Amino acid sequence: MQVRSVKTASNVYKPPAKLYSVAEALAALKLNSKLKVTLRDTPANISGNLNALKNIQSQITLISFPSAADKLNLNGAQLKQYDKLLPKFPDNSLVLTDEFGALNTHLSLMRENNAKINKIILTPATDPNAKQTISPWDSQLWSKSVNGKFEIQTQITTVVGGTATTPSSTVTNNQNVTVQPTNNIAKFSTFEDTQALAANYLGLKALDDMGMLTGIEAFKGSAITTTIAQGKALSALFNKYSTEFYLNIRDTTSNISKNIDFIASSNKKLTGITQIGNIKPLEISREQNRNADLALSKMKNPYSIKYVA
Repeated sequence: MQVRSVKTASNVYKPPAKLYSVAEALAALKLNSKLKVTLRDTPANISGNLNALKNIQSQITLISFPSAADKLNLNGAQLKQYDKLLPKFPDNSLVLTDEFGALNTHLSLMRENNAKINKIILTPATDPNAKQTISPWDSQLWSKSVNGKFEIQTQITTVVGGTATTPSSTVTNNQNVTVQPTNNIAKFSTFEDTQALAANYLGLKALDDMGMLTGIEAFKGSAITTTIAQGKALSALFNKYSTEFYLNIRDTTSNISKNIDFIASSNKKLTGITQIGNIKPLEISREQNRNADLALSKMKNPYSIKYVA
């Protein structure tokens, strides 16, 4: 008999990776320093051995806890000290507890590990009632805080070279604009993109709903481009504050038709309306057309109307 071919099994069983406690991993690595380990242990054991884990961080693939309800509590200094370990933890598993300044100093690390952060607890600083100024880009990050008072500072018309922790200043129109640290705590003095507020309105709303948004600096510069849904959310939020803002609406014919009353009521804030996608006649009533006449005069592309009852 002639054998023409041999087929091998396509599914080869692979046993699951061994899960080590911290103590087991440290003991195993003494015997084999090149071993790769996956850890599962209690938050208390992980927290009590962070220095030891830092020394073997290159050998650790993942770190998990026995229960999804388990969380690891870190402060601002530990964020920096154990930054290479943070990506190894599961998402939604870290609780950060410290003064705003201590955490804000390591804001870049918080951004990188945003998905890992479950909750932020701000401990009292010199003035526990102080308003903390944050960037609109970080509103969703800080909305994970269970306490604190935040305000959003928005656009200025000049660009300052530097960061919140690296001093830099410039003079424009006889006004000195500075980005610098204050007492080693990052103080934000400028944000150069008001459009970020539109993209992050959910984070702003979360802060406001939790009673942690105390103010929004008045807009400066050009209008924000939004969908109608974003425009509604921004209007509801910013009308609570002494904030001037202007909208460019970009949305589908259908959404414009369905929300023509909102558009009419927002006429003073509108700088333009642009239909996108498959452009069709607006389906509105004659009364809606009369009420929205001034707003629709700001339409950027040709439009037609189909009257409905």
